[in-house]
Amino acid sequence: MNDIGILWLIFIIVTLFISYYFSKKNFFARRLLYTTFLVVNFIYLLWRTSFTFPESGVLSLVLGALLLIAEWAGFSQSIVFTILSWSPFKRKEAVITAFEELPRVDIFIATYNEPTDLLRRTITACQLLEYPQNKLNIYVCDDGDRGEVRALSSHLGVHYIRRDDNTHAKAGNLNHAMTKTNGEIIVTMDADMVPKYNFLTRTIGYFTDSDVSFVQTPQVFYNADAFQYNLFYEDRITNEQDFFMRQLEQGKDRFNATMYVGSNALFRRTSLEAIGGFATGVITEDMATGMLLQTNNQKTVFVNETLAVGLSPETYADLLKQRDRWARGNIQVARKWNPLRLKGLSFMQKLLYLDGIHYWFFGIYKLIYLLAPLLFLVFSIYSIDTDLETLVIFWLPAFLSSQFAFRRIANSKRTTLWSHVYEVALAPFMAASVLGELILKKNFNFSVTRKGVQSQNRQILWRTTFPYVLLTIFSLIAIAMVNLHLFTSIEFYQSNDMLIINIFWIFYNLLAILVSLVISVERPRFRGAERSNVEISGYLISEFGTKYKCNIVDLSESGARIELVDTISEGQLDGGSLYLEIKEIPKLKVTKQWISQQANHNYMGVSFQALSQAQYAALISILFTHSKDIYSNQTYVNASLFYVFLRFLKHSRKTPKQLERQRMREKVKLKGKLSTSKNEMPVTLLDYSLNGCQIKSKKKLRKNQRVELEVNYHTKEKVKARVMWVQKRGGTYYVGFKYIHDTIELGA
Repeated sequence: MNDIGILWLIFIIVTLFISYYFSKKNFFARRLLYTTFLVVNFIYLLWRTSFTFPESGVLSLVLGALLLIAEWAGFSQSIVFTILSWSPFKRKEAVITAFEELPRVDIFIATYNEPTDLLRRTITACQLLEYPQNKLNIYVCDDGDRGEVRALSSHLGVHYIRRDDNTHAKAGNLNHAMTKTNGEIIVTMDADMVPKYNFLTRTIGYFTDSDVSFVQTPQVFYNADAFQYNLFYEDRITNEQDFFMRQLEQGKDRFNATMYVGSNALFRRTSLEAIGGFATGVITEDMATGMLLQTNNQKTVFVNETLAVGLSPETYADLLKQRDRWARGNIQVARKWNPLRLKGLSFMQKLLYLDGIHYWFFGIYKLIYLLAPLLFLVFSIYSIDTDLETLVIFWLPAFLSSQFAFRRIANSKRTTLWSHVYEVALAPFMAASVLGELILKKNFNFSVTRKGVQSQNRQILWRTTFPYVLLTIFSLIAIAMVNLHLFTSIEFYQSNDMLIINIFWIFYNLLAILVSLVISVERPRFRGAERSNVEISGYLISEFGTKYKCNIVDLSESGARIELVDTISEGQLDGGSLYLEIKEIPKLKVTKQWISQQANHNYMGVSFQALSQAQYAALISILFTHSKDIYSNQTYVNASLFYVFLRFLKHSRKTPKQLERQRMREKVKLKGKLSTSKNEMPVTLLDYSLNGCQIKSKKKLRKNQRVELEVNYHTKEKVKARVMWVQKRGGTYYVGFKYIHDTIELGA
């Protein structure tokens, strides 16, 4: 390594450390860090392009060209990323009192096949919004034409809209609702999104500017996503979408390029009507609609607050389906409304939308990065040809600057290593989606992401693991060949210099590949409703009026875990009715599910029975509409990838307490009858508990279907239940049910 190279390396590393250290509070240091990052990466790519192309072999030339294209593509994305983060943007608040007269607001809750208990939560939260009721109308836009949804809407006193067909899926559903309503402001809310009480008061004020066409708030998720949940890392990493929803959307807002993300958004009706309503003909109608609404100097606003919370995909399989839809949809939008040719967009708007579409090619680029070192180590196919000293001079500053700059840009909302994991985990599938849409132009049916998923057993997604298993096998072969080359007389490689850098990438990639394998192992999900940790004092009241002081430890709309403060003897609460008295909620009738002692404290699990709408609304207020924002400050804390495997092995061996309780079932073999809205069928009851049961049947049932069960045992009282899982063994279907305690008849 020559003296100039050493001096250059020392200068860059010192600059990076100093600028990174001071950049947290000093904007000049932060911009020096970003500038250094862009400059050294540009110099690296110029060197790569000019001097490192392999000189022999067609495969080497092709691989070298692909790797170079991937690196330049990544650098172009880095430029846009840096522009968005160069100057932190915070929009000035707009107060609702600026209106002389408040506009009429229509809330559209779009639904297709979501469970009614999920819809009830969203509708109830919308009814709790802080806004004059004579100015607010709530519409359930049912694309499934379901009797139980119509009944729920009627019971809760909100409007119900259905249509005769499902043309254009969600966009068509919303457009149809526009023809049946006349509010000046339209709010789109997904069936699983729950608005905070101040959702409208914090957003409506921006429409005092007549040029504002829509206002977007972030999608924030109250459940653990597949990465958090399957890795047992709920408390250590944030939801995978948080970085885009909070960081990138805020940066785009500076350039009037906020992306509409399908929910939690408000629109000026006249602006929507001017573009012909919500965009159709693509499966990402949200992104297209937002882009069209930003033409001709129309303004859009991003309010970076937690004003609604919802459910992210609950399984890794569902997450992959969702991302497949997004990737294909973005390419469809580019094909129908190419941002570069769309009139009325500014240069920065075109650049940001083009970058958003380009992002979905990451799967192809990441596969190139994964395969390049493997092809070199296993098949001796070169993608770069240089000596180690020169490579260190140009590559090391680029690599280090990327790490430092991303850390500062992300503000602990993401790390480079976790970004690497996310991209590796999704890469094979997103590459297939993009190539499939580009080459095959295959028709794609819109599919709604499942909600309220429950499962009893751990499940390995074998089809999903296939690319990771293949990559792991080749990585291990490569490592074995390297060891043979270094420690025996067998020689596989001509250049030890190139060997070192490829060994580094093999281990760097293998770590993410192994984490991807772990993510593909689905954890069981026992609860239909997410629990929230709370600190609420109350009383447990016996049938005879005796009060026992207690503390509510966690809570959902279906039950709670309570700590018993007063001493209660064994069996004292068995039999008879129990009630839970909490200050904020009318007295609740409860059923004891279990009781246990932990660290000298007595805990009890209870389920709520026959909730009135007033009681249910009070629960939703505590859990969602008036709850504290615990999501905005979540960061990556002690999120070591090495610890992932230890945590996974440790917790996988344990039997979850929920499963222990659910195993407290009575095994039986009783004949019974199952009724749906269409027919009746004979079934055999196999086991039952206080929460649910299992049956076997010759006829198929679908998940989330509502039924009535009647068993020939003591009494023929009918019990309402919902299908949680279905398994087929031979010609017989085994079905798991959860009992439903509704206040209204919802049908089947």
